[in-house]
Amino acid sequence: MIGRILRGTTIGRQNVSRFHTSSFALAGHSKWANIRHDKAKNDAKKSKEAYAMAKSIEASVRSGGAQGNAQLLTLMDKAKKLNVSRKIVDNAIKRGTGEVSGDSSSPSEEVTYEFMGPKGIAFIIEASTDNKNRTIGLVKNAMSQFRASLSPCLFMFGRKGEIIFEPKTPEETVDDVLEVAIDIGAEDVEEYKDHEEEYNGEKLFRIITDPSEVTQISNKLSEHGYKLKDSTISYIAEIDNQVLIEEDSIPNLQKTILKLDDVPEVTNYYTNIKEDD
Repeated sequence: MIGRILRGTTIGRQNVSRFHTSSFALAGHSKWANIRHDKAKNDAKKSKEAYAMAKSIEASVRSGGAQGNAQLLTLMDKAKKLNVSRKIVDNAIKRGTGEVSGDSSSPSEEVTYEFMGPKGIAFIIEASTDNKNRTIGLVKNAMSQFRASLSPCLFMFGRKGEIIFEPKTPEETVDDVLEVAIDIGAEDVEEYKDHEEEYNGEKLFRIITDPSEVTQISNKLSEHGYKLKDSTISYIAEIDNQVLIEEDSIPNLQKTILKLDDVPEVTNYYTNIKEDD
């Protein structure tokens, strides 16, 4: 699904045992998740998924190597479930190890756009493009459906790593995992709410950490006997900057998301919409 690599927006905050003083919290709620969940599956979306997985695999290999890398194994398993071809995965690993270089015949640049909409709703939009003028025009057109315009808002978010994993037993609680999370250097641990039903209602936990430590903490979790389900790096809104979305704004937001999903260059987007359920 584009989300987690393209789904940083759908994170819900649940039963958190916080053990740090950061002001970051996870933004997202059922209405927003439903908007994301209802979008149509199409070839362009599958292409985005494959691109996003390749970039994540390449980054994982660069930071943690191709051997003994628990995060890499998790990403490869997810790529398989998304039907990402083995060739794409293998090439991403080779780029990560430096065995091969990127495709210089079609150079692309990673860009980030900041948009503000009505009622203080902020968007961070990531894209990979070989034509920034074309891409910003398409993104602006999509965001106009929500009456959102380019405006600085990155300061409202924090860049955080996220690791989703299974409990060792059905009875394990957040408090049980807390000691392990502290021991391995995580910033936060919580129950994961699967709003988009990606994991069929499984009981899961999520660790929040510094982006530079995702690979290291993934390995430590694996060493402690936990099975990883997913890991990524996302923009997470600070709790004081989260806002509720009003019912009359939802139709225009739905139109915006559909248009964003139709922009091939857009690889991810995040919002500061607050959980209200």
